[in-house]
Amino acid sequence: MKRWLWLLIPIMGLGFLPARARAAAPSGIIAAEPNPCRIEPGQRECTSHITWNTQDVKHARVIVKSEGKEGEKTHEFSGSLSCQGRKCPAPWIRPDTRYVFKLYDFSSGSQGRELGVVTVTATKVK
Repeated sequence: MKRWLWLLIPIMGLGFLPARARAAAPSGIIAAEPNPCRIEPGQRECTSHITWNTQDVKHARVIVKSEGKEGEKTHEFSGSLSCQGRKCPAPWIRPDTRYVFKLYDFSSGSQGRELGVVTVTATKVK
């Protein structure tokens, strides 16, 4: 066999190796129930339960920003990958304020891509 053919065998053999599977892109979804929440007569606040789930994420955070009469405030709501059911209440929802909950990928150790967003409001029951 000619010498140059021996050089092709390792190169051609690479084509038969299984392709490495690509890592799935991080994703997530976030929701609130009820939304809007209802402030009963005599009450100043109501509760909305925030739920979320992530896929292909090592670390996640939910950041909430309140936008209302008292200005804007931002704080961390949770550092969990997911929360289902009624386990993550936001019992401080007030009228005339929008609460923007954003789910972020923190897998790299710092804030990464936004995975989802939900805005929560309140209505007064008359």
